[in-house]
Amino acid sequence: MWGGSVQAETVDRIAAVVNEEVITLSEVYELGRAFINERARGAEPGERRSAELQVLDSLIRRSLMEQEMQRLQIDASDVEVDRTLDDLARRSGIDRETFRAEVERGGVSWPQYRDEVRGMVRDQKFTQIIIRPRIVENEDEIRDAYRRMATESDQPERVELGAIFFSYPADETPAGKKATLALLESARKRVENGEDFAVVSAALDSGPYGANGGTMGTFVEGELVAVLNGPAFSTPVGGLSSAIEIPQGLYLLHVRSREQLPLRSYEEVRNEIASKVFEGRIEREKDTWYQQARRDAAIDIKIESVDEK
Repeated sequence: MWGGSVQAETVDRIAAVVNEEVITLSEVYELGRAFINERARGAEPGERRSAELQVLDSLIRRSLMEQEMQRLQIDASDVEVDRTLDDLARRSGIDRETFRAEVERGGVSWPQYRDEVRGMVRDQKFTQIIIRPRIVENEDEIRDAYRRMATESDQPERVELGAIFFSYPADETPAGKKATLALLESARKRVENGEDFAVVSAALDSGPYGANGGTMGTFVEGELVAVLNGPAFSTPVGGLSSAIEIPQGLYLLHVRSREQLPLRSYEEVRNEIASKVFEGRIEREKDTWYQQARRDAAIDIKIESVDEK
């Protein structure tokens, strides 16, 4: 959440004591240096202390959670950490050693990264073992969320596109790029003068579309990369987009049709909505647990708030 790394030395002192567990000011800055410095830059003097207290609250929350897990003798084992690391590497499409090299190239030591992953596994186990049993699925709440989705949010659009791709010459000189743009504009004129888009695409396309009748496909808003998504959903139906540049060349899109997706039935989206409702409940239940745990704990804040000075 906070980001940043320790760059300047902090004169250490006790920031808080949580059930006899000490949290130091250096730990506050280790977690939230970038956040604190950003809040304090050019602001009133009290902003730094307010930011420190905000980060400290996050550390107190983490301390109480870890203390509860220790009490219940729950921890993240090395096997679970290794399994999570392997899964992260696999999802990145690389092996563990390559993944480790990428992490270290980003300026984070491997032991530090393992500790971060261990914390993530602990949080998952905390949610599963302590928080989840506190939540009972409520069908009325799920139906209410569906009704809100039906009345408050616009359904996404779906567009059917044709395309012609004009690749830049290998040398990518300004003159070559200018000639490519001129070719695209000549294609535009041919279509605007009544020539079939599929015929023009078959003649000029240097991508995969010409051989497919100029067809690019059907896409829901957000599925295309941003540079294509905007023109695809703003160009009038039946119209041609302006030239769209990517590093390899230029696109000319033809918007064949566009429609708003119909609202899916409750049965179709029930599990999807339930998952979102459940996620929201988890966060609220975590907050409730934390507030109660904080009330029950012996917590002594050693750094003053601005109001206490």
